[in-house]
Amino acid sequence: MKKQLLFLILVFFPMLANADRIKIDGIYYNLDTYYKTACVTNDGVIYIDSNPKYYSGDVVIPEKISYEEVEYSVTSIDNSAFSSCSSLTSITIPNSVTSIGDEAFRFCSSLTSITIPNSVTSIGHAAFTRCSSLTSIVVEAGNPNYDSRNNCNAIIETASNTLIAGCMNTTIPNSVASIGSSEFYGCSGLTSITIPNSVASIGSSAFY
Repeated sequence: MKKQLLFLILVFFPMLANADRIKIDGIYYNLDTYYKTACVTNDGVIYIDSNPKYYSGDVVIPEKISYEEVEYSVTSIDNSAFSSCSSLTSITIPNSVTSIGDEAFRFCSSLTSITIPNSVTSIGHAAFTRCSSLTSIVVEAGNPNYDSRNNCNAIIETASNTLIAGCMNTTIPNSVASIGSSEFYGCSGLTSITIPNSVASIGSSAFY
């Protein structure tokens, strides 16, 4: 009985430790008070292709934040955290971040460039879909899971050679085996693209 109780405590205590959404220096976070980590999130309101003002201009995500005299490491960007922020012009992601959620920057129509630090090991589906002004995508050298080989202006999942995010200036390298679904979705500035013979599959809505 004691072992079962201890197991339940170990499983559920981290969940109970999560704090409500907070805002520090213009950025919203969800805090995990057990692991002392912070996840960048949104203001909690659902927007559909609108122009919310909670993130705009140049946003710099810090590596660490302090809340109620406790320091938290910023380790993730939540699903849809910056979705529909059409006035966001640039984003700086620190080396402390290891994961970027699904549709995290969806419909950020004023975002022109993105740099993925070498600390990021997980990028969710359609993280940069409908970023119509995006002209530059760079993954820092030394990233274990992703790369932007040959200055291709794209994010490639290294192990599978799958292109998971592209932009209007993307040049698909000959080593790419597949193009994921929705990866050029809403890329309205794209005028031409050459698909090499190495590509064996193209996902649904890839060039929608």
